[in-house]
Amino acid sequence: MPFYLRLVNKSPIKLLLVHALFGFIASQNSNFSTIWGWSIVIFGSYNIIKNRNRFNDAVFFTIYLMGIEVLLRMTNAEVLWEFGKYGSTLMLMLGLSMENLTKHRTSIFIVIYILTFLPSVFLVPFESFSFWRQCISFNLSGPMLLFVSFIYFRNRLITKNEIINIFRVFILPLVSMSTVLLVRIPSLEEIVFTSEANFQMSGGYGPNQVSSILGLVVAIISLSKILGLIIFKKNVYDYMILSVCSIQAYLTFARGGVITAITAVFTSWFISTLIHSNTKIIKTGRISYIIFILFLLWSIAGDFSEGMMEKRYASILDLDASGELSGSGRILIMTADLEIFKDNYFMGVGPGMANHLRMDYGYHKTVASHSEFTRTLAEHGIFGIIGIFALIFLAIKEFSYRKRMDRCILSCFAMIAILTMFHSAMRLAMVGLVFGMSFIKYNSSYSED
Repeated sequence: MPFYLRLVNKSPIKLLLVHALFGFIASQNSNFSTIWGWSIVIFGSYNIIKNRNRFNDAVFFTIYLMGIEVLLRMTNAEVLWEFGKYGSTLMLMLGLSMENLTKHRTSIFIVIYILTFLPSVFLVPFESFSFWRQCISFNLSGPMLLFVSFIYFRNRLITKNEIINIFRVFILPLVSMSTVLLVRIPSLEEIVFTSEANFQMSGGYGPNQVSSILGLVVAIISLSKILGLIIFKKNVYDYMILSVCSIQAYLTFARGGVITAITAVFTSWFISTLIHSNTKIIKTGRISYIIFILFLLWSIAGDFSEGMMEKRYASILDLDASGELSGSGRILIMTADLEIFKDNYFMGVGPGMANHLRMDYGYHKTVASHSEFTRTLAEHGIFGIIGIFALIFLAIKEFSYRKRMDRCILSCFAMIAILTMFHSAMRLAMVGLVFGMSFIKYNSSYSED
């Protein structure tokens, strides 16, 4: 076993402290973040090739990169904007190339999904290579990562020890990001809570993306309890991380990440209670701790924001005179997308081309869509509809023949990916990777030393 996996396996608490220190340094020095980000991809690629992916190296380095993606953006690291997606796709493809590809069975539905994006690529004007590349990269790197991730993870046997280490590897850089958020909190006198998402409590970076990745921490720790796992040796450490990340997610006032996580967790828990009736009481007891912590911290965050947080969530279905959803404008953007689709229903307008057109369809400025589904309709037309249905049907079909706890994992991760597509499109590598991870096969009866 490589030294980095031995370290993750044997010294997780020390790594938590190290990553808290990394977060503090990154908050003060963007050069550190730059070196950190690039070293993951370079060191990861080297070890995947060196070890021929015998230890699932591609999984661990890719999951780590997923965890650090938002931190790199918020600390202004000198990396490409789609660095997380590029790096993840590269390392997963390297991992696949090191293995016997004949044992990886794909699905006709995922092939249909990726092929439906190709026709409209020819509609993007070639004003310059840079413009063309940016349109394709920003809009199609997410679907491409999802495609590669599905092929890599589908039916891959993951042992109990491996899934614990995967969860650890993801959470470690999130401890660093959480530290950055704590360092950047302004003084109490300067904090102002309004009816909109709060940049002050999200480290000055996009609250929606911060909330999404913190919500995934909440979901993973909750899922670990449903599976009967302890991530960081003792439950108290898991619950401490859950507490910090959940209250930070609440205070971003970005509702999507929180609602997505809670919905996914309770869906997975409900499915787990249907598997073996004699374990229903045990599983209910495990999730009750999560419910208590989340409810308690909800109350604390609500009091801290002087009731504004509750108002923010309560207004989720309120529309103002312009049709905007609680100050965000997502409904208006989705409406514009549907109008664009109606006028260009066959092939759409091409990847990225709807950004400018939304101004002509009722939105007040150039803007990227928050919903991957309406973006797909506007930019890929009927082919986009086929792709969306292929993706959803794929998840349903895979769920139908899976057994035991595999259904819990699939329902949790697939729901996180799909719901995140609704409110944050595919801005993060998290979406494609988590969707792919939905299709692992979990061997709870085997644990490595």
